[in-house]
Amino acid sequence: MAVTIRDNMGLFGKTKQKDKMIEQLKVLLDRFEFVDLLNLSSEVIGKKLDDVNGKERLERIEILDFIWGNYLKGSINFSQIKDFAIKRNIVTEAFFD
Repeated sequence: MAVTIRDNMGLFGKTKQKDKMIEQLKVLLDRFEFVDLLNLSSEVIGKKLDDVNGKERLERIEILDFIWGNYLKGSINFSQIKDFAIKRNIVTEAFFD
């Protein structure tokens, strides 16, 4: 029995477009300042992250984990984060070309 591997296919036959989008999202989120991440959480996801787990101050990684978790659950998508970044002048539209 011969097995054919298609290099444009990802796990379970899905295209690798999502992998490329995840890489682009990582680069995009690196451009966000701390306050931008907080605003993204409250304005787009709809959850204000003032006090999580009884901590007085959140770390950047905790907010990023929250955003990634919501992205992976489908609560937020790439285009919402992209639109937020452009609207807030975090990046220009040329960033996505």
